[in-house]
Amino acid sequence: MKRLLVGALLYIIALGTVTAQQRPQYTQYVQNNYLTNPAVSGIEPYADLRVGYRTQWVGLEGAPTSFYASLQGPIGSGGQSPKETKSARNGFSKRSSYKKPVPHHGVGFIAQQDKAGLLKTTSVNASYAYHQPLTKYIALASGISAGITQFGVNMQAADAHEAGDDYLDKTIQNMTKTDLTVGFWLYSPDFYIGVSGAQLLRNSKDFDERSTSKQPHLRQQPHFYGTAGLRITMNRDFAFIPSVMVKATESATPAIDVNGRVLYAQRIWGGVSYRHNDAMAAMAGANISHLIDVGYSYDFSTSGLNAVNAGSHEVVIGFKLNNRRKVICPTWMW
Repeated sequence: MKRLLVGALLYIIALGTVTAQQRPQYTQYVQNNYLTNPAVSGIEPYADLRVGYRTQWVGLEGAPTSFYASLQGPIGSGGQSPKETKSARNGFSKRSSYKKPVPHHGVGFIAQQDKAGLLKTTSVNASYAYHQPLTKYIALASGISAGITQFGVNMQAADAHEAGDDYLDKTIQNMTKTDLTVGFWLYSPDFYIGVSGAQLLRNSKDFDERSTSKQPHLRQQPHFYGTAGLRITMNRDFAFIPSVMVKATESATPAIDVNGRVLYAQRIWGGVSYRHNDAMAAMAGANISHLIDVGYSYDFSTSGLNAVNAGSHEVVIGFKLNNRRKVICPTWMW
């Protein structure tokens, strides 16, 4: 299975080059894959609440800022976690100490707001997932989420150099569109593979490329995500976690993120991330207790933007609610 996962990682790495994305970009999605895949809903035996804030390209006027709050968890007792032993809490357990996952349902909710220049995007989505064990250590989850996205333009902040620009006409109203995301998540205590598609709903205007109307409209492009990761336990205290994600739209070549993290005693982690032709990032975080964890990342541009900005900052705080087993490091989302 590890050979299969290494092959999957290399295959995904070979796919892509960078492209712009309509959806918010986060460096620490590795700590919250629910951001891109609804199948993650309810993967742990507790409710996972996360809030994240990102300020991108500091010093560049109109640069994006993003905020999200997500809450997802199982219905009922949910999946299983490692047996509560001293080694499981303070170091990495042997594979045989993990209990078999059980079939269960998961639900979730996420709200996001992204500001870039004059544009503000706000979205809310609710999700459902079903988790089905395939073997003692491997399970497959399928999920779906639906919601709405509102796009607003702050015309009063516009500094128009030419009069009569239809895109700056104050008669243009805010737009609201529906959203649909589907995903699949294959996982075990040692690996995961996920695929998902977002913004899959289209409306009639999206297909009307011959329209002569001067009024602009937003065309939401479907976004597709493929990701894979491994947890390689080096000894009782250290694990190395390589992962990769490819993001693609129908109108551009794929964008790729490659990540490498080291986890110590299931408590402290640090690592680096690389987005091809875009940025590199340093990441660090800690599982402070069975109730709270924190993460921070700093990105510096490797593109031409590095001359006009002072990097990007991102902070994520997570809360494990109703964590009756007092799990410190998640079993399935590490």
